[in-house]
Amino acid sequence: MTMYRKEVNERSPMRVFEHSIHGGLGLGNLGVICSPPGVGKSAVLVQVALDDLMRGRKVLHVSLESPVERVRAFYDEIFHELALAYQLLQPQQVRLDVERNRMIVAHLRRGSVSGVDALDDVLEKVISSVAFCSEAVGFDPHTIVLDGFDFASASCEHLARLRRTAVEHQVEVWLTSRTEGDAAAATGLPQVLEHLQSELQVVVSLVAEADSVRLQLVKDHDNPDVSALQLWLDPTTLRLIDSGLPLQLPLGRDPQRFHLYSGGAQGAEAAFGECAERWGVAETHFTFEKHPFLFREKGLVILADEELAKGDFSLVYASHRLKRPLSNIPNIKRILQTVWHQVMQADEIFVIGALQEDGTVRGGTGWGAELARLWSKPVALFDQERGRWYRWDMTRWEQDDGITIQRANFAGIGTIRLTAAGRTAIEQLFTRSFGTPS
Repeated sequence: MTMYRKEVNERSPMRVFEHSIHGGLGLGNLGVICSPPGVGKSAVLVQVALDDLMRGRKVLHVSLESPVERVRAFYDEIFHELALAYQLLQPQQVRLDVERNRMIVAHLRRGSVSGVDALDDVLEKVISSVAFCSEAVGFDPHTIVLDGFDFASASCEHLARLRRTAVEHQVEVWLTSRTEGDAAAATGLPQVLEHLQSELQVVVSLVAEADSVRLQLVKDHDNPDVSALQLWLDPTTLRLIDSGLPLQLPLGRDPQRFHLYSGGAQGAEAAFGECAERWGVAETHFTFEKHPFLFREKGLVILADEELAKGDFSLVYASHRLKRPLSNIPNIKRILQTVWHQVMQADEIFVIGALQEDGTVRGGTGWGAELARLWSKPVALFDQERGRWYRWDMTRWEQDDGITIQRANFAGIGTIRLTAAGRTAIEQLFTRSFGTPS
């Protein structure tokens, strides 16, 4: 059954969310969505923003970790999933309205400044952005979402400054926090937030379970008893689900809802494309004119010079990240530019190659892994020499031979020197993710 935007709003899981926290966060208040790396806090933050946008409210999205283009693509992906799930009427018009009511700014950390000094700088930029939106362009947001806030360096005074801004401009402020370790016994709050609790009105934690991510309300204003949230995050579509039962997702997922981004070169990239075709996964391969190792033609996108330039960067910087010179590899700059496009479009990256002692991946393939780590995207590597899968847990590579494709948009990249073990690993990855192809 198709639905109008108003009906989608009424049936949104966010209504359950609001009811559980006694009507919502409230103007002038700070709320936090927290989880370990890679669980889905940014996806929940975007859906908080989308819910307001679809109700005609204005939202200012401030990203401290991803460029504007990446944030906009994330909104597009989640909006697309929402429109499909509810069979939204006139989705293009609704999307246009959403974009008119949304402003995205990125304040990415530069140079060697870190810790409290970096946080002071970020707060100044955020507060200035809010003032600029209101005074210079007449954009008065109802909600500010702040992704990537450094709570580990924050003090109560930092949050008090942010809350004063929220009160002054009469906005709700939602932030994300990366958590590590156990919660504090006394409050149930993550340890990184415990000393800041006086300045936080709502705290929501994401808990990874066997085949889903559960939302858990940890703090609800000054209420001593917090409600149980019957909300889950679908790790495949990243869409919030209102359900009393965990999702059953490990097998049997529809591969036609997934999209592979790769390069179409011989070896690993061609093998990813071949598997995508066998399982019915959509595929897009970014490349350039006269690529010396181009093998696959289905889903091919030949990037013009101006498109390639979007992924431009210094070879010195790439060499520094990979801890080895790259300038002697033929066509290396254009190859790395196409890798940038592949990783930019994806929300999860799978790499076939060889893991080095310093934690980087051998050859030009390593740039894709580095970009994924730089942008805090989930990345998995199959080491052809060790015959093992490894997943990056934001601090180190951990062996994980049960890896599956979890995100609707994923990248498959790797070496042109694909071994039989590497090809089998790709095929088994698709089988674990989608079952046997029909």
